[in-house]
Amino acid sequence: MANDDAQGEHILAFFETAEGEHLRAFFESAEGQYLFPNCPFRRQLDCLHQFDAKSVSSIWVHMLGHIIDHRAGQPCRNDSDEMISAINQDDINDELRHVYNDCNNPELNKARQVNRDVDPSDRLEYRDFGPEQRGCFGADAQAELMAEAIRTYLQNPNYLKTVAPNVAARIRAAVNPNPNLNRIIQFN
Repeated sequence: MANDDAQGEHILAFFETAEGEHLRAFFESAEGQYLFPNCPFRRQLDCLHQFDAKSVSSIWVHMLGHIIDHRAGQPCRNDSDEMISAINQDDINDELRHVYNDCNNPELNKARQVNRDVDPSDRLEYRDFGPEQRGCFGADAQAELMAEAIRTYLQNPNYLKTVAPNVAARIRAAVNPNPNLNRIIQFN
């Protein structure tokens, strides 16, 4: 994967060229069940026309992050004791949560529109925003953290490698040697 935003633009172009039902099939299992049904961004897929281009790109690439997590992951049991496939998150939770907060905290993002150098430690409301604030708990929250980390790696690899080097390394270790993915995507 290139070290710039051009790759994210190619991914967005792919999604923009796909049409309704073809695109929806991306997020359905062979049995017609929705994949990632509890993802808060999934609910926005049917109303993308209401968002600006940057938001649409982030939503689509976040959903692609779920697919990559699922395809690159190892079999494990979720909170409901169901077998799922996910990239191992042992010992990287703090970095995953930092990235999620930094990229999704509405109060922090609002403050950064006024002053780009706002420090999240300045105010309590700039910290600890996670998937739980969007209604995702347990295994669903863990899936959201990894999907958002993958989205960030795809759209801003230098940021992720700088602020969450262990997360970036874990994604590379799961994706790059994986024959289901490595002919399509590589992370550097």
